[in-house]
Order: sequence, then structure tokens, then C-alpha cells
Amino acid sequence: MNISHFLETVTNEIKSKEAKQYVKVELSQHIQKSKQSWVQRGYSEIEAEEKAVKEMGSPITLGKSLNKLHRPKVDWLLISLLIVTLLLSFLPIMALNQERYLDFFNLNFSTMIQNKVIFIIIGLIVAIGIMYFDYRKLKRFGYLFYAAGVGLIIFLQLFTNSIVNGEQMISLGGIDIQVWMAIPLFLIAWASIFSNTSFKLWHCIGLFAFSIYLFLWIANLSMLFIYIVIVSVLFLQSKFSRKEKLLVVGAAAILMVGIIIFFTVSYMKGNIAHYQVDRLLGFIAPYEHASGSGYQYVTLENAIKNAGMFGTENIIYIPDADTILVFGNLIQTYGYALGIVIFVILSAFLARIWIILKSIKEPFGKLLIIGGATLFATQFLYSVGVTFGLLPLVSITLPFMSYGLMPTVLNAFIVGLVLSVYRRKHFIQIKREEKDLSSFQ
Repeated sequence: MNISHFLETVTNEIKSKEAKQYVKVELSQHIQKSKQSWVQRGYSEIEAEEKAVKEMGSPITLGKSLNKLHRPKVDWLLISLLIVTLLLSFLPIMALNQERYLDFFNLNFSTMIQNKVIFIIIGLIVAIGIMYFDYRKLKRFGYLFYAAGVGLIIFLQLFTNSIVNGEQMISLGGIDIQVWMAIPLFLIAWASIFSNTSFKLWHCIGLFAFSIYLFLWIANLSMLFIYIVIVSVLFLQSKFSRKEKLLVVGAAAILMVGIIIFFTVSYMKGNIAHYQVDRLLGFIAPYEHASGSGYQYVTLENAIKNAGMFGTENIIYIPDADTILVFGNLIQTYGYALGIVIFVILSAFLARIWIILKSIKEPFGKLLIIGGATLFATQFLYSVGVTFGLLPLVSITLPFMSYGLMPTVLNAFIVGLVLSVYRRKHFIQIKREEKDLSSFQ
């Protein structure tokens, strides 16, 4: 039996198409080395090939064994965490199912439940769909994803037909196009860019500066903050040298100091709008501005102060109780016990993603997971920080738990990316291996 026939017989026993190619490369290299060893002992090419193949044993037995070994991986723990969290995400809506609450905020409980079910179904489809999609096919389209993110923001700015809570969007029937939809596009783009060893630093700086300008143009500071954090973390994990990273970090620090000085001088000269100063003072001294910009901070603090381990019956009506301040309302309604459970579960997502990350060697996949984890952690930790008065209020929601399409689908996208990379962690092939196979064939 020659090498080609042997490899064909082995791979016929393997079900996964990805595993077939991977095993073919690995076995062909091993057999070729063995063949060369026999040739050096004085055997002819044909005899050496036969002996090298014979050493491998039964191709059918080997194929069955490799089929079990190289079966695509599914991280059931991460999927279980996703399902549990999605089920728990009904609790914030149940907390609003009080006549006074529904009247106060003009909410329709049955509609919210129906919408939540739809969001969860869409989220599961997104997560599972991305898991089965080969993430490696995205790597060469970094520029395309960047252009798509840029195009989405420009399109949104030019054709906005609805503004909700100060956020611009395009409403098309039951679908709302929002700026957060650009974040996954940019995440994939930057993971591709930073995994490209030939990409120049000044190119990255130019692309980043232009995208920052677009986020400022559309005036969505919460998404701008998340975007900056994601790109910064990916840059620090990229292939650029330590010297280049220090140079960029130093320049960014100087720029930040310059911005602070600029706004300080502008404030002293009275050039900053009154409402902007008022919002900042509402965070710094909420009780002194309790009737204005500090109202939400004071209300939230009072709501969770007497919650106890299992909630309180004296419900205080919190603005944005189903979205931005959902964590505080959950603590108020169900107590710190549930708050701890949710904190632990969302932390478990990050812990599991971190464990998976340690097993990934392929640069693009690694950066995708790092970017996704950063996006998840930024939302999670910021939302918790706001709940306990550590951070100012912005439009950042709690992953999965907050009501709406974004908290569910965006974070399901992150889970799907991690599952996709994990599923293929044993099938990473370098160009040299592919060339060896093509030359052998």
C-alpha cells in the first residue's frame, strides 16, 4: 500500500472535514520522515515507502482511533452557563410585574416577555451558528470588516430617523439599526489586523484615529469607551514590539493629560455646557444634586441599601430598572443573594473563557477570544460599578440580564466566537504544512 492509498483509507474513517485535512498533513509528514530513514538504510524509494506505511499499522484501526481523538470540541460548560444565564434573564422582567411599576413606566408585561423570548431564540441561534462557522475564514477579511463598521456608523449618522434616550438609530419596521452593531465588526477587524505580522504600526494608528472620529461624530460615548478598551487590550496583546507598545501608551497618556487640561481650562472659562458640568457633579456629589442630575444615583443607593439577602417589600422605583440599572433593581427585588449568584455566574463566563484562551495557540483565534472577553468584561464590570456608585451612569448594560436585543445578541456573539475557536483548536495548520502536503501530492 502506497502513502496516498494509506492516507485515503485512514481519512475515510474520520467524519470531520477539518480533521481529515489536519490528520492528512500530520500523517504525511510522519510517513515521509520514516520513508527517508529507510532510504538512508539502502532501500529503494518503493521499498522504503512500503515499510514506512507498514509501520503505521492498520489504516482502518488508526482512522477510527483518530476520529475519536480529533472530533470537533464542544465546550458544554460554556453552553450550560449561557443557557442558565438566559433563563435567569427573565427575572428582571418578573421584578417589574407589579401594577404600580407597570403604570409608572408604562410597560406591557406580556409584550416584554414575548420580546425576551424572541431575543433569547435569536441569541441562541447566533451563538450556535457562529460556533459551527469556521472563524479562520474571517481572518483575511479584516479590512472588509473595518470598512463595514465604518460604513454602518456613517449610514447611521446620515439616515437616522429615530432617537431613543439620546441614541441615534434607524428604525425599519420592527428592526432598529444601532451603533453597537458596529462593535462586533470592529472586533473581528482588529483581531485580523493585529494578527497580521506585516501590518505597520502607523497604519493601525491611522485606522484607529479615523474610527474614533466616527464614534465622536455620532456622539455615542458609551460605545466609544467600549471600543477604545477593546482596541487597547488587543493592541497590548498584538505582535508589535515592547518598544512600539510603550511608545503608543506614552503618547496616549500625554494625549489624555492634554485632554484633561483642555477641559479643565474650558470649565474655568465657562466654555463647557451647563448640563455637561451638571451631570458630572451629579455623580461626584449626588445628594447635593438629588433633585436633578444626582437623582438616579440617590434613588439607586436608597433602593439597594435596605435590600437584605432576600430583597425588600418597600420597592423604590428605579429609572431604567430593566436596562442600565437592572442589577440594582434585581438586588432590591430579590436581595443580595441573587445579586451574588448573578455576579458569580457572569464571572464564571470570564473564568471559563480565560481557561479556554490558555489552550489556544493560533494568533487570530486568540485575539478574537481576548477581544470578546474584553467586551464582555467591560459591560459586566462597568454595570456593577454603576450599581454601587463607583462609576458614572452611561448607556452600558449588564450582559444577558438587561432587557433588549443588544445585551442578549451581542454577548451571544461573544460566546459563539469562543466556542468556534475552541471547536477548532486542534486543527490549526501553518502554511509550511500545507505546502508539504501539496508537494507530496
